[in-house]
Amino acid sequence: MEMLHTLFALEHNALCDMFQKAYPKWTGDQIFDKARLVNSALMAKIHTVEWTPAILAHPILELGMNANWWGLVGEKLTKMLGRISKSSEIISGIPGSGVDHDDIPFSLTEEFVSVYRMHSLLPDNIAFFEAKHGKHQTTTPLADLTFQKAQKPLESGISFGDLFYSFGINYPGAITNNNYPNFLRDLHTPDGLHRDMGTVDIVRDRERGVPRYCAFRRMLRMSVPETFEELTGGNNELAEQLSEVYNGDIELVDALVGSHSEPVIPGFGFSETAFRIFIVMASRRLKSDRFIAGQWNADMYTKEGLHWVQHTTMKNVLIRHFPELEDTLKNSKNAFAPWTTKPESKNYQGIETNVKKI
Repeated sequence: MEMLHTLFALEHNALCDMFQKAYPKWTGDQIFDKARLVNSALMAKIHTVEWTPAILAHPILELGMNANWWGLVGEKLTKMLGRISKSSEIISGIPGSGVDHDDIPFSLTEEFVSVYRMHSLLPDNIAFFEAKHGKHQTTTPLADLTFQKAQKPLESGISFGDLFYSFGINYPGAITNNNYPNFLRDLHTPDGLHRDMGTVDIVRDRERGVPRYCAFRRMLRMSVPETFEELTGGNNELAEQLSEVYNGDIELVDALVGSHSEPVIPGFGFSETAFRIFIVMASRRLKSDRFIAGQWNADMYTKEGLHWVQHTTMKNVLIRHFPELEDTLKNSKNAFAPWTTKPESKNYQGIETNVKKI
């Protein structure tokens, strides 16, 4: 969190510098607010066309998410000519297509909170490497990098460039059952409480009335498994474990547990059940945003601001603020996919993830 907050705070400052040069008569507040607006839109775009296709690495998904932002006319034509269609989000993408809340005030649903619990992505240990040459520096339990100890790597002399390189070559854990990070199952928080977050994730859904897995899928008009073996895609060992936990009643399987148990579509980082909710909300948060779907124009963003959003990628942001990453990222198509590993990093065999890696 600190890494990303710092990165985009630096990007905000770069935008302020750009606006100060382009509009020298603007006040400090005008510069700050416009930089914040452009920075927010850039994050939304990066999430739409870079992060999502990386974790859901499937050609159809990549086409769909790119169409969400660029429309079917595509990125190159949109950059050259702007919107071809005034209102069609299919032809020219959601930005500038007009706000539509679908008759419901904007919200992120409880179901979205449920399927977006991705704690299994977190490994129990992080291996840190030096960005320039790739030399291994240290391996630290993630429990020692949380809360008050979050700045421990920086205090030990590891740079932000080193941190980003390290996270770029470490693999996250797979979002599947029996792959929950141990430190979150034994979590001591600054408020003095001791939690098992695996339990908390399930209890929260039950308290909030989120439907169980089979009911959840029925409401999404999806097929529903009749047996535990069908749910797990033929993984008999997992099916037996689930049957024992839920007393042989498949209707009792929790939504989160079921979505972590079903076979994953090739290339997907999480289940199709979760994807059905995710894809709706990914589009809705753009379509309901008055600054993206509505006031997507030079009057609101300025010509320079729109160009910044449309021509900047996560790779550009990283290299702008941490030039030492350029050599690593120069051949990378997507900064959220695993980075090229330097020779000295490849020689290190101790990168630890959870039971399975994504």
